[in-house]
Amino acid sequence: MKGKKSAVLLAVCAVLFWGCKEKKASGMHDVSGNIIEIQPRESAEKSSGGHARISGSGNICVLFGYGFNSGDFTSRAIETLSREFGLAENGGIVLPAVFPDDLHGRISNLKELIDRNTVRAVILLGAPENTHAVLARILEEWNEKPAFNIFSLFPQDDVLGQEGTCNFVLDAQVSPEAELGGDLQSGTDEDILSILVSSVEYAALLPGVLPQDSELHAHVQAIAGKRTVVRYVDSETGIQSSNHFVIEPAEQP
Repeated sequence: MKGKKSAVLLAVCAVLFWGCKEKKASGMHDVSGNIIEIQPRESAEKSSGGHARISGSGNICVLFGYGFNSGDFTSRAIETLSREFGLAENGGIVLPAVFPDDLHGRISNLKELIDRNTVRAVILLGAPENTHAVLARILEEWNEKPAFNIFSLFPQDDVLGQEGTCNFVLDAQVSPEAELGGDLQSGTDEDILSILVSSVEYAALLPGVLPQDSELHAHVQAIAGKRTVVRYVDSETGIQSSNHFVIEPAEQP
């Protein structure tokens, strides 16, 4: 996993460096126009739990929604996230929530969870129906400019709604269950966990909110790692989405 951490860090730095070099208005500079440096987790202060604490404030809320809320998957994923980043309740940065149990059966309670915690990012894995409506209410309170990123992975919610309320949407060319899901022991399930871990680390290392510009594809590709990511194109209109991406099917041996 250490090699993967280094790869993610290098990817973040590379995308931010070249994006800022080409376009100062990319949102990754401070008010004086200086490039914001990113602190690697390896050099951050170690907590008593042994995980690395990333500089900055706020937790990363990870919502486990439809298709990814089974006991086996969530326990394994939360254990991995706890080991890598630490859970918020123990001084780490990950604030996990499993739908529907942890939200008392209502996705609208996601807003309350976010409101009562200081968050630096929200990562939705399998966002359930009407999640976009909750996000829209949150964005309205922030005048459409929240101080945190919202990443949506393999949503079950209305896609247009997700595109309108998240920094980016990452999906599969076929259903997540058919392409990336299934038995946790399979290599494709490892892809899901790898993308989730990468998303959390990426969100923690980013110095600001991801703008929807020409560099967004590179950011999402860095998160997806070895899986190839392309922009979603509507089959009926031929229009290419600005922030919706799909993972191409893995090559068969």
